[in-house]
Amino acid sequence: MHTGILTGVFGFTTAALIAVLFLLWREWRRTATLQRVGLQLNSTIKRDELLRIIMETSAETMRAEGSSVILADEERGDLYFQVATGERNDEVREIRLQKGEGIAGWVFEHGTSVRIADASRDPRWSNRVANRVNIPTRSMLCVPVISNGKTLGVLQVINKKGGGRFSRRDLRLLEMIASPAAVALENMHLYEALIRTMEEVRVTTAAKERMESELKIAQDIQRSWLPGDSLATDRIELHAELVPARVVGGDFYHFIRLDEHRLLFCLGDVSDKGMPAALFMSGLMIWIQAKAGSDRPPSRILSDINAEISRTDSAMFATIFLAVIDIRTGTIRYVDGGHCPPLIAGPDGVRKLPTVKKLPIGVFEDEVYEEMEYALKPGESIVLYTDGITEAENGRGEWYTADRLIGTVESVRTGTPADVARRVLEDVFAFASGHPQSDDIAVMVLKFRD
Repeated sequence: MHTGILTGVFGFTTAALIAVLFLLWREWRRTATLQRVGLQLNSTIKRDELLRIIMETSAETMRAEGSSVILADEERGDLYFQVATGERNDEVREIRLQKGEGIAGWVFEHGTSVRIADASRDPRWSNRVANRVNIPTRSMLCVPVISNGKTLGVLQVINKKGGGRFSRRDLRLLEMIASPAAVALENMHLYEALIRTMEEVRVTTAAKERMESELKIAQDIQRSWLPGDSLATDRIELHAELVPARVVGGDFYHFIRLDEHRLLFCLGDVSDKGMPAALFMSGLMIWIQAKAGSDRPPSRILSDINAEISRTDSAMFATIFLAVIDIRTGTIRYVDGGHCPPLIAGPDGVRKLPTVKKLPIGVFEDEVYEEMEYALKPGESIVLYTDGITEAENGRGEWYTADRLIGTVESVRTGTPADVARRVLEDVFAFASGHPQSDDIAVMVLKFRD
């Protein structure tokens, strides 16, 4: 009876209704799979863990007997098997291919995905890998892994379980998996490049030359990771300033567009100065990019970053204020990792933003960060700063203080973010009157416009 009603009202037959429901269910399952894959890939940027996750996820999702990530070696100009699932992955790891060799080499060279029912009959097939490890290859999917227009490698799965063949839908799903995998691999390469830089500085630089070269390298590293000093949309305007105390320092800021409607912004202070602080800051910026996501709350982002940093051998830590703003409504969700309390400035005056203050990141791995929310009114700004401002000293040993900062912001509370930031710096330097400062100075102002 119910089926008859649906048929009469909507013109659906029972078979058509079942087909529509099946398509909806299949689309939901694919979306859920991709969301799960994205969360898994965001969990780490360490090579062994990341490649293992990519392989296990690909094989499990595609119901394949084996899978591998084939990466490009920029120095040697060829491809190499970094990881493969199955019993003989140690042998596979040793094999290298020319960029045009075999099906994987062809996919890398042309940037085109392939679906092959019988690999041995394909003219592009190279049996060097199969002969080396004695693994017969029947069906295969092979897709390029591309980030920012650059092909990083190839993602490959072989032999559908149960003896079946991979479908076009399987190929499309593997291409979708390759997209977040590319972002994760790019973050991995950035992280490894940073580690190599740190090791090279530690091993190759000596005495006086080391001091000079470290400062130059650290300055370049620090500047390269800052996202710029300004950002503007139709509803928000942002400006930031950073003044290191010793050429380079530990203060940092970052802002990232998470999606069309959300912006992540943060400002913090690393516990050290000079080269160690600059390198620690750079690693922290990578973790922020790796953990940030439009569907992840600030408390989760900061907790994950803290867990990763706390597991390293470094004894450094960082205070940080991290927030995500909905640029349509001005609503800010934020967490405070032991940082200076931000100020809210607008037509109604200047006041401190209430926060739940937690420990800095890098102290305890299991620290839980609590999230709060505030809705900026049109015309209001949020002002972030480091203690290099409030603890700036003059020649008499007096501090600038938070009260003086509030008074300075009060004098320019309705101005643009650039006006506010520069007015603060001008007053701090006038107060110090040329006295050398021992701490870095950073300020960020974000305004929700009418």
